[in-house]
Amino acid sequence: MENISIFDIISLSLIFILGIKGVINGLIKEVFGLIGIVGGIFLASRFAEEIGQLVNKYIYQIENGAAQYLAGFITLLILFWILSLIVGNVLESLVKMSGLGAINKLAGFVAGSAKIFLVFSILAITLSNIEFLKTRVDSYMSKSFMYPVFIEVGSYIVKMDSDKIANDLKNTLGDV
Repeated sequence: MENISIFDIISLSLIFILGIKGVINGLIKEVFGLIGIVGGIFLASRFAEEIGQLVNKYIYQIENGAAQYLAGFITLLILFWILSLIVGNVLESLVKMSGLGAINKLAGFVAGSAKIFLVFSILAITLSNIEFLKTRVDSYMSKSFMYPVFIEVGSYIVKMDSDKIANDLKNTLGDV
């Protein structure tokens, strides 16, 4: 237990406390909220460029490649998340009618905790891909046992080519 940092205590406490929120929401809503967030980021990080081109073509013309990527990412994330929440609410209504509400609430804790863990993992990998922050954060996280776990899980969920994004940004700033 010598490798426990304040970051570990805070992150595990938040996972536990927000997991309790899962008891209130229930398993179905938590799972579909999780699917919406993680699945949305998973899909958006892989298809943002194509969706950005569709946004550019049909909704609003965006000249900048990085802005197109961002528009595609946000559009796909929001659409997938909303769809997941709608499906979750419909299934939640069916579960309540079936009499399995108590089991749904208890299992919600596990799903709520998992959802927060995955959100922290996504944040950790996103922040670690920003070189300016990575150099500052790595020294603080060297004693953490949770940070490497967050990074490993987050790297599987988020497919982010930070070099490509940085080059697009440099090209855009160079044009200005």
